Amino acid sequence: MTETGEPELTVYHRHLAQLLKRDTGENFRALLVQARHITGTSYETNLYDHQQAFRLLWRHLERSGHLRRAHRDADTRLASGHATPDERADLELFLTVYGQVHPQTIAGA
Repeated sequence: MTETGEPELTVYHRHLAQLLKRDTGENFRALLVQARHITGTSYETNLYDHQQAFRLLWRHLERSGHLRRAHRDADTRLASGHATPDERADLELFLTVYGQVHPQTIAGA
């Protein structure tokens, strides 16, 4: 906790500092790591910190158009049958979240 009683945002600040230094692929992998922390309840600091880092990465990748491409590529990769079990789990988690945020995209597919 900070002096004002707010939760520390250690993970968030680390990703904020690295956001523009990484390419979109690295930021996407970081997004998937944050999703695993949130859904798996394994936190470096606390849930709120990981949620804020996830939101930061999601917004950045969405503004760049990367999430739309990643959505299309994830469907293709899963359909190919060549994804490892861990990759499949990550892609399925991403597609679930993407579908909740963009239900019209899923309905129109």
